[in-house]
Amino acid sequence: MDNKSLTIKAYGKLNLFLDIVGRRDDGYHLLKTVMQSVSIYDLLTFRLTDGIGIELKCDVMGFPLDRHNLIWKAIEAFYAYTGIRSERKITVEIHKNIPSMAGMAGGSSDCAAALVAMNELLNARLSLSQLCEIGIRLGADVPFTLTGGTVLCEGIGERLTKLPSLPQLYFAVVKPDVGISTPEAYKLYDLLTKKPAKSYSEFEKALKSSDLNGIAKGLFNALEAATDINEISQAKKRLLEHGAINSMMTGSGSAVFGIFSNLPDAERCIEKMSDYSFASVVTPINKGWEII
Repeated sequence: MDNKSLTIKAYGKLNLFLDIVGRRDDGYHLLKTVMQSVSIYDLLTFRLTDGIGIELKCDVMGFPLDRHNLIWKAIEAFYAYTGIRSERKITVEIHKNIPSMAGMAGGSSDCAAALVAMNELLNARLSLSQLCEIGIRLGADVPFTLTGGTVLCEGIGERLTKLPSLPQLYFAVVKPDVGISTPEAYKLYDLLTKKPAKSYSEFEKALKSSDLNGIAKGLFNALEAATDINEISQAKKRLLEHGAINSMMTGSGSAVFGIFSNLPDAERCIEKMSDYSFASVVTPINKGWEII
């Protein structure tokens, strides 16, 4: 492998089950969520070039190219953790495919890719658990995006338990043109007088028995009731009308997905919902990133 250049696919995710089970003294919410890596990905190329510092390049308008970006933060956190600092400039070119403010871990996936890239380019030989130790300080979803697959994430996202892979299925995903900030979603949840609830054990049982209908029936996102946005309700309704077994918002939104048992039906659904700025069929995969 060329030790001066590295290209990584950073895969997105969907939440299949998301419950809020408590809150720490510092205000962080405690989660019980099942995350699933999916086939959509951002493509990031990391190069050691002449000069010093960090340079980010991306053609998406509004994409931050400074130290506010999680990629930049990941590189700096890697330097601080390892004590190893590149003597050359780190240039990162980002090709975005995962929509922003969608609940699909676009920022976290890029962050994970940066940690992987620095580990490889600088030959630091950190273990996955060490990368996750850095990652959890940067974002709750980062340990998952470093690990990938089908995973139960607990605590604030640092406790990961691998689960059986999903049976063959397809996700039709659309993103309404409305953005939801994660902090705001949790604030709205805290204000609910009656908190939504659903059995995780039933969902896990369906997952372990590869029961597609049971998995679809067991979908749950506690933040849906908190956000209660018309565009999201309409997207869910349309997915069901176009054949989805069930539909749900992922994470704190605003992307919504429907589950299908076969590809042609999922593709037909997306064709009928092409008026959304993002509309795509994605499949479950068993990794969070891939060096190509």
